[in-house]
Amino acid sequence: MILLTNILPSIIFIVLGTILKLWPPKEINHAFGYRTFFAMKNNETWKEGNSFSSAMLILSGVIALFFSISVTFLYSNAPSISSTLSGVGSILLGLSFGFYTEVHLRRIFDKDGKRKVESEVLQ
Repeated sequence: MILLTNILPSIIFIVLGTILKLWPPKEINHAFGYRTFFAMKNNETWKEGNSFSSAMLILSGVIALFFSISVTFLYSNAPSISSTLSGVGSILLGLSFGFYTEVHLRRIFDKDGKRKVESEVLQ
């Protein structure tokens, strides 16, 4: 039972990332999708942010899944420690995917949400 509770956040990340990848929001909204100030600047930043964040959510979920399974078996005699480590690991991965998505958007778009010239992106 402890394994299931430890891997649940990972499964949620993977499911949400898959939903976002298969059925991305068509228009900017405040209910569904990757919703940050920068991602909501225009339709181009919105589409890129949702596309990239869905891949990051799936990747984070897979990493968190392996991490949680490993921690659960490593600390099989101490379920509270394994639950804490799994939870903290999932939270850190979730935060890092958001941060990395923002970095990605800023590498592609200028501060006004206009796509940078390809030579600027490569720098």
